[in-house]
Amino acid sequence: MQLLNVDIENCYGIKKLQAQFDFSISRVCAIYAPNGSMKSSLAQTFQDISVGASSRDRVFPAALQTCSNR
Repeated sequence: MQLLNVDIENCYGIKKLQAQFDFSISRVCAIYAPNGSMKSSLAQTFQDISVGASSRDRVFPAALQTCSNR
């Protein structure tokens, strides 16, 4: 896997995120950002995907979640 496309919506406070991570040069990607910019929410969503668990939105739990990788 060299490219990882991520499409996340309503997962742990992340309203919408569509991103592509390129692992063709390196096997890791570092995310460096200020506090409160949803780094932990992104990590929790990736953890859910890795174990096959359903992600959710803590503030609006009835919101439709779309958390997938392609």
